[in-house]
Formats: sequence, C-alpha cells, structure tokens
Amino acid sequence: MIFQATHPLKTQSIHMLGLEVMVVRDDLNHPVVQGNKLRKLKYNFQQAEKQGCKTVLTFGGAYSNHLLATAWAANDCGFKSVGIVRGDELKDNHAIWSETLNQCRRYGMALYFVTRSEYRLKEDAQTYQQIAATLDKPFVIPEGGSNSLALTGVAELIDELTRRRFNPSHLFCPVGTGGTLAGLIQGVANNQWHCQVYGTAVLKGLHDAKNQINQWLNNTSQAVDWQVLHDFHCGGYAKNTAELERFCIGFNQQHGIALDKIYNSKSFYALAQLITDGTIKSSDNPMIIHTGGLQGGVF
Repeated sequence: MIFQATHPLKTQSIHMLGLEVMVVRDDLNHPVVQGNKLRKLKYNFQQAEKQGCKTVLTFGGAYSNHLLATAWAANDCGFKSVGIVRGDELKDNHAIWSETLNQCRRYGMALYFVTRSEYRLKEDAQTYQQIAATLDKPFVIPEGGSNSLALTGVAELIDELTRRRFNPSHLFCPVGTGGTLAGLIQGVANNQWHCQVYGTAVLKGLHDAKNQINQWLNNTSQAVDWQVLHDFHCGGYAKNTAELERFCIGFNQQHGIALDKIYNSKSFYALAQLITDGTIKSSDNPMIIHTGGLQGGVF
C-alpha cells in the first residue's frame, strides 16, 4: 500500500502586517514525508510499483528533505532505496554527517557520496552508471523529486483547496528545483483560479528555473500569471541573514508556525516584503503554502 497523508489538509488564517493571509499547513500532513514531498513522491512510487521495480534511486545533498522522505517512503512501501549524495568528503567521515543522512541510513537507504562535479552530471556521471549497473531495474527519481509525476501530485493540492471554495488573489511557495511551483501552476490552470502565483527562489542563479517549469508544463503555464522572485534568497541555498532570522523567530512567536531555514523562511519573508512595499494590497487575499521541511532546522 502506497503511503498516504496521516492528517487531513489544514488551513490557518493569520494577520500579517495588517492583512489577512491564509496559510496552507501542508507541513502537518505527515510526520516524515512532509508537505510537498509527500505529494511529489506519491505518483513516483505508484509508477515504480506498476513497473515492478524493487529499488528507488535518487539524488540529494547532506540536508535534503527529499532524500529523507524517499528513504522513509521506500522503507514503508517495501522498496530498497539508494541515495547519491553531493560531497565525497562525507564518504568515510561519519562524524560530519548531518542528522538527515543518519536518518536516511536508519530507514535503510544505501548512500553513495560523489564529488560535486559528478553530482552535477547526475545520470551522465560515470560513478552513477557504475552504481546503477549493480541494481536490478532501479526506478530513478530526480533531485528534489521533480518530474511530471510530481506535478500531478502537487496539483491535487489546488483541487483540494478548490473543493473548500478557496480562490486567493496571490499564491506563494518556495522554489528549489521548481517542481512544486510547476505543480501549483498546473493546479491553478486546471481549476481556473484567477490569481498571481509567486515562487520564491531559495538559491542564487536559479534563472533557468522558468525554462524548466515551462518544459514541464508545455503550454499550461500560459493560462496562469506566475513568476519566480529572485531577491529573497538571502545569500544562497541554506544561507540566511540576521534580518531573516529575526523575521522567522518573530513570526513563530506571533503565529505559532515554525519556518524551516532553507525554504519556507524565505517564502514567508518574501510575502511580508511584498505586503510592506504595497505589491500585495489591503484589498487582496493572499495564500501561502507551508511546504514542510522542518527537519532542515529552524531558527
């Protein structure tokens, strides 16, 4: 049986800088395969099962929510799992492993550490091909779980919100590989929401994300007003500023909602800045997706 959400979808209305904001608490849908990871992996695992695969193989860094989610899901569904991890310096040095990697190992994931240059090559790397050759018909899930199957799972979130009669003026989410944003755009198009969709880039140099998203969506994205915000990465992936830290601590104290350091902190911060500068007006009713990932740490 493929894993499912352990809790029903929850939404929470908050007042943010004088404006009512609807927070979609997708961080509460599952204790481990949290938020968008559950949605992105759902149809990937169903497809692996259909194809009769016994092993899932994927990619991630030392703090990857996706690696951990895949390891748990594979263990729960009776698959073996293999993770190709960025950073060969970790190979023989367990003392510097993140808690994420230790948890992946506890869930049975076999971890292989490659250089950063090899990691960038993904399935074209010689080391990857050597590893894959030892496996019996592995099902490969891309970095971050982002592919067309993931988009279908994420788009279902908009279906659920539509059934609850939500129709916001703006929709926010963080952007790493782009799969979550693409899935939300697909869902917005399918349900004919008339809203501006904002994805907050959490790392520098993500300017090719728009091309990748357009490739996934074909012509679907043309029916939706969307863009990627590049001014709120706070120095790059897993980096932050004192201002971002103060914002997240204050936000948690005020609303009781923890924001992870890597993804949601920057998305919620971007929303606050757009309210402050008047891009989001008092007449608007914005919605923001909390995509989970709290195992990456909070301030």
